[in-house]
Amino acid sequence: MASNRKGFTIIWRIENYNFFFERAGFGFASPLFVIDSVKHTSWKLRIISSSLHKKGHIVFIVDREVLSPVADLRLDFEISFFKEDNSPLFENSYVHTYSSYQENLICYIPHQSVYNRKGNKFIPPKTLIIHCTMFKSNGFFAEAGQCFARTRIRVERTAFIGLTQRFSSLIPGERRDMTIKSASDEDPDLNLNLSLGGDLCCKENVWVEIMPVEEDYIKFCKCKLFLLGSEGMKIECARSEILFSMKETKDWKFPLNFTKDYLMRKNNQFLPNDTLTLKCEFAFSTGIEYEGIEDSEFGNIEIFNKKLSRKFSSALEDMTCLYKEGILCDMKLRTETETFNVHKNILSARSSVFKSMFTTDMQEKTNECVIIEDLDSDTIRKMLLFLYSDSLEDLNWESAKNLYYAADKYNIVVLKHKCSSFLKKSLQPSHCCELLLMSDRHQDKDLKNAVQECIIYNRDDILHTDQWLNLEKSNPLLVIETLRDLFLGK
Repeated sequence: MASNRKGFTIIWRIENYNFFFERAGFGFASPLFVIDSVKHTSWKLRIISSSLHKKGHIVFIVDREVLSPVADLRLDFEISFFKEDNSPLFENSYVHTYSSYQENLICYIPHQSVYNRKGNKFIPPKTLIIHCTMFKSNGFFAEAGQCFARTRIRVERTAFIGLTQRFSSLIPGERRDMTIKSASDEDPDLNLNLSLGGDLCCKENVWVEIMPVEEDYIKFCKCKLFLLGSEGMKIECARSEILFSMKETKDWKFPLNFTKDYLMRKNNQFLPNDTLTLKCEFAFSTGIEYEGIEDSEFGNIEIFNKKLSRKFSSALEDMTCLYKEGILCDMKLRTETETFNVHKNILSARSSVFKSMFTTDMQEKTNECVIIEDLDSDTIRKMLLFLYSDSLEDLNWESAKNLYYAADKYNIVVLKHKCSSFLKKSLQPSHCCELLLMSDRHQDKDLKNAVQECIIYNRDDILHTDQWLNLEKSNPLLVIETLRDLFLGK
């Protein structure tokens, strides 16, 4: 793997990423950074939430800014995205040549790889952490380097009451300003008005229009509206979000869940004194609150990594110490040859399966011991080291397979992802039949696709082997599925 080469890594942490806004269609960029081994050049990372050219994709760009004429530069990249808890979202490798006519590396990353799906929408994480490591394709940097950058989007929150009097007299086409009542003595950042859309057959949808008081101040906004009725009644009646852009109208308009007809029929509940009352809750981004390079190191990256680890995850070192010294252990894991003393709280925090064992009336909780018959001691030792320290040691093909099985059994998502990545990168034609069967048993679609692609590209070396013939006999449906991809085109 490229990790033994001298490279440069930037770790970019974007806080409040779920309030991402575009800067005139260019997204926003990390602080500038330099690689000491590449003279007369500065760099920055740039991210665009949605591609105009490739629907459903993030655009990630590595920009080079040249201060004076330089030679062409061919680089290898390893790019990874993580959530705030360091669980992986996406990783891939790229090769790119920077020249006078081709400056930037542009990557398209599917929304589904980074965002959570909710209904028909993709929801971005609150914090996004990007690791970008750069290596020379030919040769080496003079020394290794690393830096840590942070960007924080400013998020403001406000809430107030909006009133529309004489609601029954509101007619289609009329726009009526809402009276705003707030406990704050500051002027509101938003104006609201009410209007009716549709006609009598549509029962006159009630629309709320929201406009920022200061143009270009609010970049992105989320809101919830609640209908307030008699006797303290509070019902959510709308929620929406908008990205304010120079190319779009500044107005923001969306319907309530209730029509005028419905509200009039329920006037005793929702229209006391013929007044519609809405509680409005807003959270909006107004720009970049902070950005900067917070740490950097050249040469001895091991020291930098220890500093960075202490800066963000020093608790891991303390937990590892508790495990290695056997302090305050309250549970045992027992294999055929060895017993491991562990902590229920830590295992529960890292594994939903262990959490269920230790918090319900299962045999393991009563006996304070988990009997493990299908995993060897070396695999359990590596699994526990990862649970306590997030580190993997001496990983090879066999240990990665065993750890993958353990991670799937105990639902340790990050460990399963790391083992899967190792298996994919180490995949050889001789491994394909075994790994295809394993990925199918564990219902790992991503790993299975990688193995099937390897089989397709190496079909002459694989389809005549004894392993493949045995697979045809033991699992014909899996073979048919793989051959279908081969002959119909994947």
